[in-house]
Amino acid sequence: MLRTDRLRTLRELRGWSQRDLSRRCGLTANIVGKYENGLVDPTATSLKSIADMLGCSLDYLVGITDDPRRQQDSGVIGHDEQQMLEIYRREGWTGVIRLGAERLAK
Repeated sequence: MLRTDRLRTLRELRGWSQRDLSRRCGLTANIVGKYENGLVDPTATSLKSIADMLGCSLDYLVGITDDPRRQQDSGVIGHDEQQMLEIYRREGWTGVIRLGAERLAK
C-alpha cells in the first residue's frame, strides 16, 4: 500500500527526522520509522495527515500516481486564487501581473 521510498524521500527533502514528521502529524514518536520500514501500515487518518504535512497527494504516497502534486477539488478555489480572480476582474492582466510581482518581491 504505502510507497515507503516516497515517504522517506519527501521527509528527507524537508530535512525532517522521522520523529519530526511524527510530531508534526500528531503521531507517536517512532511510528514514521515503522511506516518507512514496512513494519506497520498507516491508518487512513495517519496517511492523510502525512500527505498534508508533506504537501503531496495520498495517491502519490500509495503509488497510484507518479505526480506528487495534490489535485484541486472541483469548483473549490483557495484564498490566493480568489484574490487573483478578483484583481483580474477589476484590473485585468495588468493587475494580476502586479500582484505576481508583489508576491515575488516578498
